Amino acid sequence: MAFFTGPVAVGADGYARASFDLPAFNGAIRVMAVAWSAQGVGQAESEILVRDPVVVTASLPRFMAPGDESRLLLEIVHATGPAGRMALRATGEGVALGALPDSIDLGEKQKQVISVPVTAQGAGVQSITVTLTTPDGRDLVKTLALPVQANDPEVAQISRFDLEPGQAFTFDSNAFAGLIPGTGTATLAVGPIARLNAPGLLAALDRYPYGCTEQITSKALPLIYFDQVAQAMQLKGAENIALRIEQAVTEVLQNQTAEGAFGLWQPTQGDMWLDAYVTDFLSRARAQGHAVPDQAFRNALDNLRNQVNYQPDFDEGGEGLAYALLVLAREGAAAVGDLRYYADVKGDAFSTALAQAQLGAALAAYGDQARADAMFRKAQGRLDGAGAEEQIYRADYGTGLRDAAAVLTLAAETGSQAVDREALVNRIATGSALSTQESVWSLLASNALIGAGAADVTLNGAPVDGPLVRVANDASAPVVVQNNGAKTQVTVTTYGIPSEPVAAGGNGYGISRSYYTLEGEPVTLDTVKVGTRLVTVLEVTPFNRGEARLMVADPLPAGFEIDNPNLISGGAIAALDWLGLQTDVAHSEFRQDRFLTAVDRYDNSSFRLAYIVRAVSPGSFRHPAASVEDMYRPDYRARSETGRVTVAE
Repeated sequence: MAFFTGPVAVGADGYARASFDLPAFNGAIRVMAVAWSAQGVGQAESEILVRDPVVVTASLPRFMAPGDESRLLLEIVHATGPAGRMALRATGEGVALGALPDSIDLGEKQKQVISVPVTAQGAGVQSITVTLTTPDGRDLVKTLALPVQANDPEVAQISRFDLEPGQAFTFDSNAFAGLIPGTGTATLAVGPIARLNAPGLLAALDRYPYGCTEQITSKALPLIYFDQVAQAMQLKGAENIALRIEQAVTEVLQNQTAEGAFGLWQPTQGDMWLDAYVTDFLSRARAQGHAVPDQAFRNALDNLRNQVNYQPDFDEGGEGLAYALLVLAREGAAAVGDLRYYADVKGDAFSTALAQAQLGAALAAYGDQARADAMFRKAQGRLDGAGAEEQIYRADYGTGLRDAAAVLTLAAETGSQAVDREALVNRIATGSALSTQESVWSLLASNALIGAGAADVTLNGAPVDGPLVRVANDASAPVVVQNNGAKTQVTVTTYGIPSEPVAAGGNGYGISRSYYTLEGEPVTLDTVKVGTRLVTVLEVTPFNRGEARLMVADPLPAGFEIDNPNLISGGAIAALDWLGLQTDVAHSEFRQDRFLTAVDRYDNSSFRLAYIVRAVSPGSFRHPAASVEDMYRPDYRARSETGRVTVAE
């Protein structure tokens, strides 16, 4: 902890006085002071012992899952003041506490250790309050926060239906059927905004747990246009959307090189499409009045311009080139001759419908609508002629659905009538589990088509002020939607964790989890002693081509924590050399409650990942499933089995 007074005036008696409200703390505090006058400056420091007369130290797991059982360990040490019999009590909110003595006898400088059984109940940040009353009647109170969270992979449920004239719909706890209480969030959208499910997509992006440059950009880009919807949904930071967008600008610029390029997880070069995507975000943010550092933006544009100037000839490809030309054209920095050359000579060589539409949008920015419409027609034809989508690695982070949403967005933004907008809306309105790219471009399409009329409905009998959006959890009061006008659409999107574990399995991949001692012997988790270190091994097996940007996630049981994760990559576990562990990964995170690794795969071979855990808290804990997913084709995913772990003292 750290506290700072700022300048304090010295009183007439020569003393400067300051006070601090310290949190619950027992230990040494260093106090430092600097004093100055017109003639000199000086400083001093001293350590002060801060403690209660009886020190109560409480230990809990860092987190628990609903239904987990562990213990609250109380270490009570007499330091000063009266000794003797002391009353003791503990209360919990959201947790059930076992029996503990109502009083203890504590002599001079004595110590007692008490273990209190704890069972986690509802999800949320729960609290435990421990009160010790000293013989002289002083209450020593310690309040503990205990996060109770279900770490299993979330599921999304989307329900779309029409509300006929005169019909009513009740948005209530039925939306959370089959989910663990306290883990669900649902969004209700009514009217035109419901067709492409803008609120549900905003919620999905807001809940996305990873944070590469593309994902940070995708979270922030729609907020430029959907600030009112975000406020109605009470998204994180919704009270100041401008600040949240500018924070995202700062975050992505941390991954910008001196030349202006952007890396996915750190500053690197070589991803032209990502460079254009981030620069597109910066350009759109600037256009809406958000603060973007001038030098960083100029560097980003110069980087795109340099890559365009040195672009080699191609007979197939051009995804990054087309996007760069669009961003440069929007900023008035593209050469119109280049645009016309690529449209007239290379129009069919661009390998995706999105690239063709982006070149069309670039031409429209310079007023060449005829060539723009020709490129949009090529894009529409490419989409119409596409067959079943293969599981291949796409450098532009895309899918057919993303391309369709982006083509619709760009056609609507540029006013082109060369695409079948209604067919494209129908094509993208049926998506369920969407990637960040699919979500952001569907939202941009929704914004570009926002001109549709509002629905004539009431919510709980009252007219609607603002967007027809509501967000609820399983404790929220019901909302009755009454349709007083023409037929309108309603979309309900629910995110949460199933109360019954989803069976192990997957689409496109399989994942398994096993444990070994540091000597390489396989072990089970029936009974693990506190302090034991184990190696967790995750094996991912593709069923088809397997080319993807993968994210592997392994949530920890509450009794474990990650221990010195660098040992595996450092090769210090010689006994496990036979596993052939994958150490060439794009990015890894070792969080308090889970292990995450991003892996780029270009073939269909299996691979193994590993890290070390230590058993730290006794009890019986839910062991969530490990998962693997293609970050940009989320239908391709798999999960392991779910179980329980018992950790013994």
